[in-house]
Amino acid sequence: MGTYNILRTSLPCPHCNRLAGMEIELFFGDTRGMSICAIGEPYQWIPQKAVQNGGRPKNGDLDGEGYCECPLCQRDFFVRVRVRGDILEGVQVNNEKPGYTLA
Repeated sequence: MGTYNILRTSLPCPHCNRLAGMEIELFFGDTRGMSICAIGEPYQWIPQKAVQNGGRPKNGDLDGEGYCECPLCQRDFFVRVRVRGDILEGVQVNNEKPGYTLA
């Protein structure tokens, strides 16, 4: 079982088009504590590790991938997560990468 952090934010679902509170799974950075975080908060990295192993990217800037399931329609999708200067800045639905479930 892998570890991940949870980013809680409101986002319109790309499938049902309704705004909902989403729990986005983040598989980058320091996921050892399985933290719950929000937009505008600092994001944690593992000291002295490579970026692909949870370490801090240059300047604390990363465009990472997130995964979630809409609590309203139960369909899944991927998002792009923007971290700048070690701060969670925002998320955007990734329309280029389909979810695992097909409808």
